[in-house]
Amino acid sequence: MTSLALVVMVLALSSSAFALVWAAASDLRSYQIPNRASAILAVAFLLMATVVPRAFVLGGLATGAGVLAIGAVLFARRLMGGGDVKLLAAAALWCGPGLLTPFALVTSLSGAALAGVMLSPLRRRLPAPPTGGWVSAKPGASALRQPAPFGVAIALGGLWVLSRYIVLIR
Repeated sequence: MTSLALVVMVLALSSSAFALVWAAASDLRSYQIPNRASAILAVAFLLMATVVPRAFVLGGLATGAGVLAIGAVLFARRLMGGGDVKLLAAAALWCGPGLLTPFALVTSLSGAALAGVMLSPLRRRLPAPPTGGWVSAKPGASALRQPAPFGVAIALGGLWVLSRYIVLIR
């Protein structure tokens, strides 16, 4: 591996990790994921695509497109927020077909833990959901229908996927 390829990989992986942490922190704080975080994740994937085999790139693009299509259906049914869908699709670019199932498992388990926190008294330690907009909590709605910062779970799954690439830069 050339030193330029190593620099590109380190830059792509570190900026992706930064974007995931930023998205999680923003979602936790304000229940919104910045579009720039998803864009950084996608651009970093394209940067990485310049130094990896074409199969990696094509697999990532196909996986990201498939996840985006499924996410669009969930968004249309108001089961998932738009920021979550974009972040999930951008993270899926890094998965490709080979890491999609473990990514989904880590994200799901993280989401289950997050749901447990949201249903427990620990929820009082988190910021209150916004009172207006798409994610607003309806007065009198059950705790099971309240919004949750699922970007945290997506970010944990994405960070797990990125950790799989560290062996490439050793």
